[in-house]
Amino acid sequence: MILNKKDYLRYIEADRKALGSRKKSILRDWVKRLFNWEKILVEDYILTLRKLEYLHNIKKNLFQYVRYVIVFYRHRRKCLKLMINIPVNVAGPGLVIYHLGPITINKLARIGNNCTLQQGVVIGQNRSEENVPVIGDNVYFSPGAKVFGKVRVGNNVVIAPNSVVVKDVPDNSVVSGIPAKSIKTIPSWEIMPAIPGSFYSLK
Repeated sequence: MILNKKDYLRYIEADRKALGSRKKSILRDWVKRLFNWEKILVEDYILTLRKLEYLHNIKKNLFQYVRYVIVFYRHRRKCLKLMINIPVNVAGPGLVIYHLGPITINKLARIGNNCTLQQGVVIGQNRSEENVPVIGDNVYFSPGAKVFGKVRVGNNVVIAPNSVVVKDVPDNSVVSGIPAKSIKTIPSWEIMPAIPGSFYSLK
């Protein structure tokens, strides 16, 4: 959770590295806008989310409160425009989104560090608001992957395309199916948590 300026800078740096972005350059930024506009939109969305989290959590003076209202409005517009709905204080640092939505995450869900979200991902509740998922670190959500209910997804997990997770998932595993079941255990030497957004082979 972003509680101060130091946390804010740490989060955006982790997100930047996870997305494979370099430090800002005016010329490079314009080239990216011409040839990779989708990545620009995603980066801008995540940066706006982090700004909103920072302003949401700190004790605000009048100036910061006005800024919070502006950033809140910008975030909601981007959610609707890009079809990516990630509430504040849900995702840890190192968040990766490769493509535009639809992506929907419940406001009470919790996602660890270095999570990758592909198109069509839904992380939601099952009936009551308390029944929401808790996601570990280094989890890769393939396109169409969904997690519902009071379940825990462990660390270093791959959720295969179009899978529906309704039960706990152990660490270091690949799950697939409806409902999702473990189809492979990832050996320790294949685990690369230092590389955010790494995709483990489904073979």
